[in-house]
Amino acid sequence: MSEHLMGKVVSATADIVRIQTADGTVRELHTDAQTRYERSGHPAGAGDLRPGTSVMVDAERMDDHWMARRVQIEGGEATQPSHTETPTAPGQGAYAMPTDTGSERNLFQSDMWLMAGMTPRDPMGDMAMPQWRWMTMGIVRLVYNRQGGPSGDDAFESTNWSMIMGQRDVGRGRLTLMAMNSAEPATLASGGSPQLFQTGETLHGRPLVDRQHPHDLFMNLSATYRVPLGSESAWWAQAALRGEPALGPTAYMHRASAGENPAAILGHHLQDSTHITDTVFTVGAGWHWLTVEASAFHGAEPDEDRWDIDPGAPDSVSARVKVSLPSGWSGQVSHGFLKHPEALVPGNLRRTTASVHYGESGDRPLAGSFVWGHNSEDHGSSDSFLLEGAWQLTPADHVYARAERVDKDLHLLEEKGLDQHPEPAGAEETTVAVRALTVGYLRDLVVLRDVKVLDQLHLGLGADLTVYGVPSEVKAVYGDSPVSVHVFLRARWGRPHGSGGHMGH
Repeated sequence: MSEHLMGKVVSATADIVRIQTADGTVRELHTDAQTRYERSGHPAGAGDLRPGTSVMVDAERMDDHWMARRVQIEGGEATQPSHTETPTAPGQGAYAMPTDTGSERNLFQSDMWLMAGMTPRDPMGDMAMPQWRWMTMGIVRLVYNRQGGPSGDDAFESTNWSMIMGQRDVGRGRLTLMAMNSAEPATLASGGSPQLFQTGETLHGRPLVDRQHPHDLFMNLSATYRVPLGSESAWWAQAALRGEPALGPTAYMHRASAGENPAAILGHHLQDSTHITDTVFTVGAGWHWLTVEASAFHGAEPDEDRWDIDPGAPDSVSARVKVSLPSGWSGQVSHGFLKHPEALVPGNLRRTTASVHYGESGDRPLAGSFVWGHNSEDHGSSDSFLLEGAWQLTPADHVYARAERVDKDLHLLEEKGLDQHPEPAGAEETTVAVRALTVGYLRDLVVLRDVKVLDQLHLGLGADLTVYGVPSEVKAVYGDSPVSVHVFLRARWGRPHGSGGHMGH
């Protein structure tokens, strides 16, 4: 078993080097006569390992320890990493590099923008990568899903995704290749996962209602080039056969504040549904605490065939401004024009979102998000509000919660997309406000990490419960007070690139 580590040297002796990784964990690695040392592509020696030096290490698991096989040393000296202070310089905000204090309680995040280095400060930007460096990560949940009330259903299913990413230095910058996939077309029913009040996308030419659609096999196929303009500024460009334009907050499944919640947000198609979009071109630049980005992309949502991609000419645009503030706070405002996004509803869509986040980069045990999303369409407008949070109580105990208020199409909820009494063409859409509150808990099975074959796999058991505020207009269809439940086993692997990334819980 092998592992690739990046971090800073804490101490080094004749046969042991200790490094502090990006998530704050201090790792002890043995060295021997076969250990190779390199600096900028040239031979180096163990004497170049000084406290504070940035290194990348290829390590191999032996019987009872890890052996460093190749050590790449970054030039220059730095101060010795602190084990008691978190270096949060002004302007670094949510992207500050954590220390190991409390790192076992840091939350997990998998923000694709952060991992691709599309930020003013890339936590791995000061580490030379003359050769390709690859990483992988992913999550699989085996779920019993029970949605209550007359419109509910139940299912045994799996939600999942996996990602592989490669990086190397090219010219003045760094090239990142990313591929993200999901097996949900096979592990969810063709109509998707049962979820009360959920709407969006289609099956057999009819709108999905009370179902969350499966994610496509290809979720991300992108290439990103980032050029630093200093330690706290950069510009970047991304081209994606399938990717995510600069519109909305980090998608719910990748947010630290979403915790271990296995369910999609009800406001998905008003806030972050463009996280799977075809033919995306993005340019951006950041300076200290400010990031400005713009995208051109194909506006149509993915079609019903979840196994392919649906390329099309860029016909839609978006722009986003992000701010990264001290003490873990951050936020974004974005607006986009989407040309004919929905297969069954003609017309264009204008989406505006704004969000405020705490602990977005997963560099602490507590994270929260408030998100507003607004859709303006030819047939009317709708709003969604979300407040969610996650708290890592101990390295093994995790709680999460989510509250939503979302405008939903009354006709869809009543008729379930069967069009028994279709609305007149061009009629103004009638919406009702749906409310939902979820609370959940996950227990990480940390004892299994002592099993050698499972030490890189993180298993946990979780459950959550959702109650609803049902509009009076649809109580005949949904009941007065339906209750929904998930019970699940979660398996996760890999370590996120970037500040705060952590696999400790």
